[in-house]
Amino acid sequence: MMEDIDPPRRHGQLREEAADWFAIMRNPEEAEPRRKEFEAWLARGALHRAAYNRIAEAYSIGKRLKDPPEEDTVTSYGESRDDIRQSEPRPKAKKRVVFLLALLGTVALVAHWASGSPREEPKHPSLAMGSAPGTSDRSVLKLATAIGEIRSFRLDDGSVVALDTNSLVLVDFDDMRRTLRLLRGRARFTVAHEDRPFAVHAGRGRVIARGTIFDVNLLPDNHVVVRLIRGAVDVATEIPEPGPAQPALRLSPGQQVELLNEPVLLVHDIVEAKPDDRAWPEGLKEYANARLGDVFADANRYADIPLVGETADIDDIRVSGVFRITDSARLARNVGDLRGLAVISRPKSISLARRCPVPQQGNCRPPS
Repeated sequence: MMEDIDPPRRHGQLREEAADWFAIMRNPEEAEPRRKEFEAWLARGALHRAAYNRIAEAYSIGKRLKDPPEEDTVTSYGESRDDIRQSEPRPKAKKRVVFLLALLGTVALVAHWASGSPREEPKHPSLAMGSAPGTSDRSVLKLATAIGEIRSFRLDDGSVVALDTNSLVLVDFDDMRRTLRLLRGRARFTVAHEDRPFAVHAGRGRVIARGTIFDVNLLPDNHVVVRLIRGAVDVATEIPEPGPAQPALRLSPGQQVELLNEPVLLVHDIVEAKPDDRAWPEGLKEYANARLGDVFADANRYADIPLVGETADIDDIRVSGVFRITDSARLARNVGDLRGLAVISRPKSISLARRCPVPQQGNCRPPS
C-alpha cells in the first residue's frame, strides 16, 4: 500500500501544517468542529503522522524544560537554513528528538535537518558582516539581522549565534578569550566546548559560559534578560570603577534573571523562565489566554505590513495555542479561523474584524 502520494511538499510547509494542526487541536473550541478534517490530514500518509507526533512530543518536552543537546540545536538553527558562516563543516548532529529541534522538526526532523533540508529564505537580506571600527591587528566580526529576519551564524570555534529580528552582535576572539557584545536585540548562544572562556556583554550585564546554551535579550530600556537553556552560566552586573565588584549569579537550566541598567550594586531575583518563548529561533511562540492585541504586537516586530484589530474590541479577544508570529498573513488566517473573524488585507495593514465591511474595503476573507 502506497502512502503520501500527494505532490512533494517543502519540508517547511509540512512542518507548518503540523504546527498549525497542533495549535488547533489543543483548543477545545476549535478541535471538535475540525476533527474530521484533522483526521483526514493525518490519513494522508506516514509523513503527516510523523510530523504531528514530532510537534506533540516536542511540546511535551518543552513544557518540562528539558535540556536540548547542543548538537541538535546547532543543526536546527544553522545547517537547515544554510545561514551559518565562517567555519569548517562540522559532523552531522546526533539524531535525537529534542525540544528546540523538534518543535518545528515535523518530518522526521532530526534526520532531515541534520542533512541540511531546505527551509524558507528570510524575507530580508542580512546586513553585511565585517570589521568593526577601531580594530587593530585582528578584526571584530559583526553579526546582524534586518527587521523581520531570524538567522544563525557559526563562529570559528564551532559556536553558533542565532539572532532575532533587528539584532546586532560583535564578536572578538583571540588566543586567550572569546568575547561577544550584544548591541541590539536578542541572541541565542550555543557555545562550543574549549578552554577559552566565552563571555557575552550586554548593557551592564556579563554572562560567562563554558559549553552551554543560553539567550540574552537587550530590552529597549537597556535592561538585560539572561535565560539559560542548558548547562550553567555565571551572570554579573558590571559596575563602573571604583564601585564594588558584582558577585556573579549561577543559573540552572530553565532559569532566567533580569539585570537593570543601574550603576549600583543590586540584588537580582532568579526566576523560572516560562516555556512560551523557547522556540523563538524557529519563529514560534505559545500563548495561553493571551490578548490578540499582545499577539499582534509580537508579530509586528517581524512584519512589513502590520497586523491590527479593525475595532478596539478585537484586541481584547483571547486566544491560546502555538503560533508562527513571523508570518503575519498566515497568523491572521489562523486566528481568523480559530475565532471566527474576517481577515481584511489592505496595502498598508492586515486587519481582523467581526465581519467584512460594507461597502467592500480591500480583500476581505469572511469569517469561517
